[in-house]
Amino acid sequence: MNEKNENLILKEVGVSATRGLIGGIPYIGTALNEVVFELRGRLKQKRVNNFIIELKKYMETINGEEINFNYIESEEFGDIFESIIKRIIYNRSEEKLHRFKKVLVKQMANPSNSDHIESFLDIISKINEKQIHILDIHKKIKSGELGSDDNLMDRNHIDAGHTTEISKCRKPEYYDLDKGTYQFYVQDLISKALLADMGMNRLVVEPFQILEITKLGLNFLKFIETV
Repeated sequence: MNEKNENLILKEVGVSATRGLIGGIPYIGTALNEVVFELRGRLKQKRVNNFIIELKKYMETINGEEINFNYIESEEFGDIFESIIKRIIYNRSEEKLHRFKKVLVKQMANPSNSDHIESFLDIISKINEKQIHILDIHKKIKSGELGSDDNLMDRNHIDAGHTTEISKCRKPEYYDLDKGTYQFYVQDLISKALLADMGMNRLVVEPFQILEITKLGLNFLKFIETV
């Protein structure tokens, strides 16, 4: 008996033992077995099937000549594809399904050489489109498209109540969010090292008044850009 078959048998024995243990729970054992082994299995398979169907539809809209077929046959691409499928299984969000789909297709055409691919895939799983929008706006701020942050370091400028295009971008209303949700999203992006609060410990500014996208944040946005 080869190692693969042995592992399969051990896995099946483990599943059977777990079923037995769960089934022995008074009142709810049978229902839990249905949830853990039947319903969950069907849901996971459905999510994978939906992803494959959406991927097929998306592939039909692009130019096949852009695909790097040598890369598709590589171990690296296989690892990325497997990583995405694993994340799809545990994710209910349709927007994340579409995001993963576009990232996968981009990898087929323009393979990323980033050392942070696994981290970026995790980030896609954990942040939403609003947060990506916040990042994108701060990318534009960093590039100078929306002006400069310099005036925000001037106490007189702040006290005078001047409102710049950039200051508008640091307000919840700009993203159709309430204050609490906006602060949570920003703090989450900061905790993931995608944004930095440049006004921290400065007396002239309040928290989140001067935010800057980090190098990692810029690389993440580049990673998720569509083909």
